[in-house]
Amino acid sequence: MRKLFIILGSFLLASTLAAAQKEAPKGLGVEKAVVATGVENREPVGVAKEFDASVGQVYCWTRVISATVPTTIKHVWYVDNQKVFEIPLDIKYPRTRTWSSKTIKPGNWRVDVTDESGTVLTSVSFTVK
Repeated sequence: MRKLFIILGSFLLASTLAAAQKEAPKGLGVEKAVVATGVENREPVGVAKEFDASVGQVYCWTRVISATVPTTIKHVWYVDNQKVFEIPLDIKYPRTRTWSSKTIKPGNWRVDVTDESGTVLTSVSFTVK
């Protein structure tokens, strides 16, 4: 009987470990994401949640950490819940800053930062008036 419990216990432990490995995060994350009017010296400038349409263009700036490099993230831009732009961004270092830009028009905007498979890591929302 004791052997049965040991075998059953070993099986359950192995199953639990296998499930945990499948669900383990890939070590990819976003430390910070903002929308700004520009990027200078690899840092965002003019960070805001609301922009005047006369600005013309804004940047989504993202600080990424990754246990595995190289990898790719995407910036997926939406206006009024309609996808308008998607751009892949290569991540070559364990901790890096990257950004994309988009010409804007009035509306409610969102940029989803995703991994290669499309899983949303974070989102940044802003308004253009």
